[in-house]
Amino acid sequence: MGFLSDIKDRFFDRRLQAEAKKPRKDSAGGTVHPSSAKDITVLFLADSAEDRKAVDKWRDANAKSGRKIKVVGYFDLEVGSTSFDFTTISVKDLNWYGVPRGEEVTRFQAEPTELLLRLGPTEHKILDFLAATKSAGLKVGPFSGGDHHPYQLQYDARNSPKLRDQFEAIAQIFSYTNAH
Repeated sequence: MGFLSDIKDRFFDRRLQAEAKKPRKDSAGGTVHPSSAKDITVLFLADSAEDRKAVDKWRDANAKSGRKIKVVGYFDLEVGSTSFDFTTISVKDLNWYGVPRGEEVTRFQAEPTELLLRLGPTEHKILDFLAATKSAGLKVGPFSGGDHHPYQLQYDARNSPKLRDQFEAIAQIFSYTNAH
């Protein structure tokens, strides 16, 4: 099993590196700040009902005229025909070595965003892959000790497994900037 797993990981890493090298269109012309961003994408691990509620609450609290907030949730399980009020990507959208593909993934990757907020566990190769292949003016994600992360701004999520705490950590970081 270890040999096959190693091959799958190598294929996955090779695909991630190839995708990350592709030129992407930045949608931000200058400084990006959550209070002034017109287009925000939230990418998160959606398996927990509590986390889905936290994202809905944040989206409702930050919705304002002229702002587009797109939410994309990844499920580590098969969700079947269950309907959500956000774009869903699940294990059924992974190829044999774990790379997300399919109609929803292609649509997600094709639409640039001003600000990408990646929430969830510190390390999650599917979420990190999706973040790396998304065109964004600024990508915010959890701090990981590795060199290969797609985020320009990182927050500490090790002690904040709850998404509401991660939203607070992101807000705290941006409270230190003078860009509005």
